[in-house]
Amino acid sequence: MSVQNTNGRKANGQLGWERKSRESAFRSPEPEKLSTRVVRGWVTLIAVLVLSGCTVARFGYEMLPWFASWQLDRYLSLDSTQRSLASERIDAIHAWHRQTQMPRYAALVENGISRLDGPLSAAELAAWRAQMFALWQEPAERIAPDLTDLALTLRPAQIDRLERRLADSTAELRRKYLEGSPAERLEGRIERWQERMKWLLGDLTAAQRSELRRLAAEQPSDEAAWLEERQSRNERLVRLLRRIERDKPSREQALAWSTAFLQGFWQSEDPARARRIEANAANGDRVAAAMINTATRGQRDTMRAKLSDIERDVMRMISRGARP
Repeated sequence: MSVQNTNGRKANGQLGWERKSRESAFRSPEPEKLSTRVVRGWVTLIAVLVLSGCTVARFGYEMLPWFASWQLDRYLSLDSTQRSLASERIDAIHAWHRQTQMPRYAALVENGISRLDGPLSAAELAAWRAQMFALWQEPAERIAPDLTDLALTLRPAQIDRLERRLADSTAELRRKYLEGSPAERLEGRIERWQERMKWLLGDLTAAQRSELRRLAAEQPSDEAAWLEERQSRNERLVRLLRRIERDKPSREQALAWSTAFLQGFWQSEDPARARRIEANAANGDRVAAAMINTATRGQRDTMRAKLSDIERDVMRMISRGARP
């Protein structure tokens, strides 16, 4: 497979270690961070990797055009014309995102830093989460024309391939999160919470570990609802692409469909599942707020340093994009 990187060079000629390094940059080093997960396929373009950790996130964001091209080819098996179109549009979206969206993420991080000296409430974390999701609408509108232009070129076999790839990914996640006894799944949930809090606060005290175990055990299981919603989004994407390929609409009509899909990307089509997901998120806010409020002075210093490093990384990425 020949994929162009951001400098226009062919990826086939890169050394093996460089390819492995690039791929490893997109393996989330800490599960379920303050980041937006990398969305399969085209939506990968707007993944906010900057909020998943300092050095790895910075490297990941800079390599996002290469990664998005690689993912598109992996999921769709693009031909040379499609690959050229995707590479050009991805580079343009990346430059736009750096200049227009990254300052907004920097402001959110700065606001988070300013709140570290006092107690945090679950309501404040919920508001921060809502602000993150609100930032999606402008990228959705920016990406829609490019999604449309690519979708209009797709063949049935490519959409079939995407559907299989997405199904394989869902099956892998189902094995990871839903197999095992209730007790095993509970231990997995507790372990994920411990990893999140350790990433944010540093080493936890014995009392904090005990409290976190209690809080996580009281939290209802949310894995099934999350996976169902992920599968539903995948199915909506496939339906959109099949509709465009089958009906062969005008670009204007295809753009309207693509825009509606992207603007509603994070909105569940199932009201009952949407309530479960929001309840699970609210429970998570309560657990996180409770744990952050137990932080020692040293742990708050760790948290402040981590968020400050992220803020500096964001500003470096913004300034790098402004260079001639």
